[in-house]
Amino acid sequence: MSRHIAVLLCSFLWIGWASEQCSSQSQNCREVVDVDMDPDETLIKVQLLQAHLDLQKAGDANSSQRTLEDVVVEMLHPRKLDKNHSVRPTLASLLGEELISFLEQVGTQTSQFPIGWPAWMEIAPTKEQGRIIGISLSIFLLLFCWWITTLKEIPPMMRESKEEGPKDLRPISAEELKKHSHQGDLWIAIDGIVADITDFATSHPGGIDLLLQHAGAEAAEPFHDVGHSEFALEQIKQRAVGVLAAAQVKAEIAIEKDTLTSRIFTKEDPINAHKVLGFTVLSMYLYRIFVWVCQTESPGSDYAGFRPDFWALASILTVEGLQLSSFIFTVPKNRPLSGPMIWQEWRAHNLIFVTRLTICFLGAWIVHRIGSSHGWPAWVQMNVNQLSVFAQMRLADLATAWLRDDTHETLVSTMPYWEHCPKWVESMFRTWYSLSQIYTTLVIMMAGPGMDLYFVMILPYQLYSVLMTFVRKGIISSRTCHVTYFWSLWQSWICGFMLRSARMFFQLQAINIAVYCTRVYGLNKYVLWIGVCISFQLYNFQSWPYRTETKLLEFPLFSVMVLVWLILALGLKFFSSVPVFDSRHARYVEARPKRLILRSRTQVSSSLYHLKFDFPWFFRWQGYSSGLQPGQHVKLLCQNSSQGMANWNGHANLEVDRDYLSRSYTPINSSKEPTVDFIVKFYPEKGSEAFPDGGRASRKLCMEIKEGSEVWLSGPHGSKVYRGNGNFMVDGKVVKASRCCALAGGSGITPVLSLLRQCREECRSSFAKPDVHADVMKEFAVVHAMREMDERLQADWYNPETEIGLAPRCSVHNLASAESESQGPLKRQTSHREGMAYTYGRLSKEVILDSFPPPADDLVVVLCGPKGFVDEACLPLLQELKYTNVITMW
Repeated sequence: MSRHIAVLLCSFLWIGWASEQCSSQSQNCREVVDVDMDPDETLIKVQLLQAHLDLQKAGDANSSQRTLEDVVVEMLHPRKLDKNHSVRPTLASLLGEELISFLEQVGTQTSQFPIGWPAWMEIAPTKEQGRIIGISLSIFLLLFCWWITTLKEIPPMMRESKEEGPKDLRPISAEELKKHSHQGDLWIAIDGIVADITDFATSHPGGIDLLLQHAGAEAAEPFHDVGHSEFALEQIKQRAVGVLAAAQVKAEIAIEKDTLTSRIFTKEDPINAHKVLGFTVLSMYLYRIFVWVCQTESPGSDYAGFRPDFWALASILTVEGLQLSSFIFTVPKNRPLSGPMIWQEWRAHNLIFVTRLTICFLGAWIVHRIGSSHGWPAWVQMNVNQLSVFAQMRLADLATAWLRDDTHETLVSTMPYWEHCPKWVESMFRTWYSLSQIYTTLVIMMAGPGMDLYFVMILPYQLYSVLMTFVRKGIISSRTCHVTYFWSLWQSWICGFMLRSARMFFQLQAINIAVYCTRVYGLNKYVLWIGVCISFQLYNFQSWPYRTETKLLEFPLFSVMVLVWLILALGLKFFSSVPVFDSRHARYVEARPKRLILRSRTQVSSSLYHLKFDFPWFFRWQGYSSGLQPGQHVKLLCQNSSQGMANWNGHANLEVDRDYLSRSYTPINSSKEPTVDFIVKFYPEKGSEAFPDGGRASRKLCMEIKEGSEVWLSGPHGSKVYRGNGNFMVDGKVVKASRCCALAGGSGITPVLSLLRQCREECRSSFAKPDVHADVMKEFAVVHAMREMDERLQADWYNPETEIGLAPRCSVHNLASAESESQGPLKRQTSHREGMAYTYGRLSKEVILDSFPPPADDLVVVLCGPKGFVDEACLPLLQELKYTNVITMW
């Protein structure tokens, strides 16, 4: 990592020096022209130099300082000053000027490439040329967005042409329905039709908590009161498993009047104030963009037609009012995973971002109102803008800590995409979303004098909220939402650059990309933006009215930014506990199928194989991880070995016509690791009486798929029972545990390993955050029940060398129900050095008491394995031994 960071910083320095050399060459050429065109200015410089030499000879430092100040004020050309800028330089300002000169030399003299900008790149387009550029790019953007909507990347397993016939629904009693009422096994009845919504629960737009309130019961009344869309009705029908026996079942699920109007106009906004404000604001956005692109603004206004009058003030206050009015609606706390739908954290962040741009707009409005876009007003505006950026980051962090319960979510980078979105389209969208956020912050920090760009940049934030609301109500699709948001970001970008010179375009994009790459590598965002802020402040100091005017891009921005980053990073490293690099782990896995690449396959026991999968290159480079929390699983998709065979393993083959199989597996690594690892049990052909034909999916995964090949997975499925830092969700309540015990049967050891590694990862992170060190899990005990002892995992799976010294301390008891010929007589063997015990027999109270601590309020027992093992063997024993905090992880 350090090597990559060093290469990155060196690259930025080289790019900065080369760019600044170009600026230096252009500036030198202009200075020669200035000498020819303005001899008075050259004479003034010579006189200042002579006066400075004479004063040095005088020997009186104080006198020299006062006299030099007077000479500077007198010698400056009158047209370089106005009534607002008659500022007398001080000794500090002169020393600052020397610092600026040194920084310029850093950016010019160290480069050995005497290149300059071509003359045509220095010329900004005329108004007529800008109109042609703006209209052409806007039309091209619309055509490009339309083309994206026609693209599809359908996974092979979803190309099957055969449709499933109607299901033969069996009768289900109310008692059976009530048993399926928890997170790991959630059924619900709507008008007598029972649906298994276990996998859909985490994607429910209203959140899983709302479903748990009505789980295991008839919920037709609250279902219809909400006014669900046709999408929700289809989800119920697709997941139907039976008919409630005691209910008067209807032929079809009751569908109330469901129109576009009924979904838009809801009870939460009885006077439709939010809708009126939304329509008004959207109309203003479209009008201002039209004025800007077509260059139809009136004289005396900016590109979007704004003047510093009360109409402009009313416009921005209407925008802010729209954002505040969104809080009258009830939205889920957690992000739905099935599509881009608004949730509480997004709404809070949106208010913060929109308010930040509103403050910047008001600052520009005041500067224009008082009629001074230079000097002290401009400097104050820049400082207010930059302070608003840091205030926004701090408030966003507080909102995230308050409302987000998944550390693998980011605001837009982990937004779910539509089902058949091509991989390159997803990569392009994710990159552009991040670049646009950086571009917006750069524009704010530069503190441009116009109100137009601040106003137009609010459009994507508010438009995306509207689009996500429409997705939730089933009015538009996820694809339409993403493409429209993508258009709004690009349209703001077109407006910002359609009247700029090519040189400004390329240099600002270079800064944008440099900041983006640095952030991708995880540099602390406060360090990152302080470096940018200081570079702009030094430029503002150099270009102060009593000095020679210098354009922004002629200043060594790259060099100053990298220098400040290095200084701040060293300061945090040696004098603070604040980490220099953030832990940035956005979730890669989402509800739609996505690619994985097999990196390695290793046999770890007689029947278990360790499969390690990578993400595609782009996501590995950006630091993505699976984001799967302990207890969640994914579905791996592979070819069907039994296709066309009527029977398999002595039973009717229910998947005889399917080209691909879907099998659920639980990853064994922590959610922050850059790979997805599985332990898969291999069922060989003729390996046992129960599986004479072997396993279909396990044969493909463990034997036939080659390293470097792709597989598809979807997820996450299942509920998050572990919330991090020792917090477990037990029967709807959060239990704080310092000790965890696990009963695993067979392949049920995989979620246990995932939980153990997640706790170790939290311990590793706690070294950088001492305030959370007390929340680390202290003790972990495992009982792994299996048929034969050779199915066990070795000790380094539980206590690997890379995790030595990390909590929790783990002890393992391997319990084999059958004695194999190679294992010798039935006896107990214990290795205290490895914390491993080996016993033959069945699960009993003695085994549990010998392996687990006694029951306590801060102790949680996790059950993983086949349903019969959990219900018939584990639960009765734990109830008899008085263990209360028991969780099932299927």
